[in-house]
Amino acid sequence: MEEHVVERIRQRVLLEVFNLDPVATPAPSRAEWPLWTEQDKQHVKLRVLSLNAWGLPVAPKCTERAAEIASAISSDFELVVLQEIWHLRERNLVISKAQTNGFHYYHYFNPAVGFPFPMGADSFGTGLLVLSKFPISSALYHSFSLSGRPYALHESDFVANKGVGLLRVETPAGQIDVYVTHLLANYNVGGKPGPGDFYRGHRTGQSYDLTQFISATNRNNLTIVCGDFNSSPDCLELRVPKQLLSLRDAYTDTNDEDGLTFASPENKYSHGEHPMRMDYVMYKIDKRPKGESDWHLVESSIFKGFFTDARGEKTPLSDHFGVKAEFVFSEPRVHVCEQQEDYAVVSTDEVASPNGTERSCPTTTCAHCDETGMEQSDEDKATADAACLQEVQEMLFIGRNEAIAARHMRLWRAVAFFVAALAVFVTHMMSIVVSRWSWVAVLLFGMISVTEYVLTFFFLTFECSTFTELINQVQLHLHLHAHRIEGMVQAKAEK
Repeated sequence: MEEHVVERIRQRVLLEVFNLDPVATPAPSRAEWPLWTEQDKQHVKLRVLSLNAWGLPVAPKCTERAAEIASAISSDFELVVLQEIWHLRERNLVISKAQTNGFHYYHYFNPAVGFPFPMGADSFGTGLLVLSKFPISSALYHSFSLSGRPYALHESDFVANKGVGLLRVETPAGQIDVYVTHLLANYNVGGKPGPGDFYRGHRTGQSYDLTQFISATNRNNLTIVCGDFNSSPDCLELRVPKQLLSLRDAYTDTNDEDGLTFASPENKYSHGEHPMRMDYVMYKIDKRPKGESDWHLVESSIFKGFFTDARGEKTPLSDHFGVKAEFVFSEPRVHVCEQQEDYAVVSTDEVASPNGTERSCPTTTCAHCDETGMEQSDEDKATADAACLQEVQEMLFIGRNEAIAARHMRLWRAVAFFVAALAVFVTHMMSIVVSRWSWVAVLLFGMISVTEYVLTFFFLTFECSTFTELINQVQLHLHLHAHRIEGMVQAKAEK
């Protein structure tokens, strides 16, 4: 039987306050790079895992699961992208064990507020940890404009400083771009999408922010985007980067279903919540000249990790299952569709769609299918982008209106508690009501009033203005597409 959460909190606080059972600091990420031969560059395998590790310090078996995660990834992956490695203890444990298994390069994105508990200076971070068997040459972190609310400590989003991390990873086939992110959670009952999901506007803003950051920084032939989006595959939050950046979902490209990473019946930690796949490995491969070696997606599947705990029970590594994907860099391959005399010409959407009746080619990054899919006119692409941006703008307006309503409510509460404090003070001074508790009431009401005032003018005002800024950015984006579409229509008319 799992320990009660209060007992887990007590044990963890004592563990950190008195520095009991300390975990050694891991060695720095290796500085030297391997010397690759020309033969090494001919065929490169890159196996990627994205996993939300549920490293909340007071979660069941947190430290034990972290150690098991490090063991489970030892030989099956070259790149592991973890979310929710919140605390220094689990972070050091995972890194140290991973280093003994060949992950000599790593980066943890640190810039976070952290929980207000006495658990060590600089102990908390963003939760984003990347382990690699290939060298990491540079890193960059971009905080999202919208990142939760400071007074909602139980949600842990604001303290994590949600954002997106970029790593340049050096492989024998050249440098690749790896992005890792973790969007705001859905605190609806059971995590169900739809009405009651107060943070959907925030997640949409984060998704657009992510898309803009990738667009501004992406520069390599292979781009990989990993993370927990807290959204199902058909949600706007996923459609934004896929539509605007032409990213593809590795799992749906190789499977005829959406998959399930959260609230699976096989996972005792999340079973009973709303089932969905909220974890993703997305990618984009910029095509090289015909005949040259290139990256290809080989396969993708759900990573279901378990271990046997001290009591002999089969235990999940996390409340999430992960997503894994394998890419290879090799010479051009002969595709199934090109071996058929009468192969059908279809778009990439039809090839990748999990709802399609039949795939014309089971090879996901198929030269023929991708090239024919690109026959969609620039005008059609710009129109589809504009439609997506319109949806983003509408959702941001909804989020802004909700933030304004919350601001008004807290402002009135600040006024109400100030009036209450003033009324108690006046009645006490005029001896209308004399009580030794009067000053306590004045102090309490006054503190609540000041707190509500600070939240209103320092945080909710900033949230409202941030929504406005994102809306203005989207409008500029829409103006650009409108100009492009108009130019294409005129060019077509002149022909």
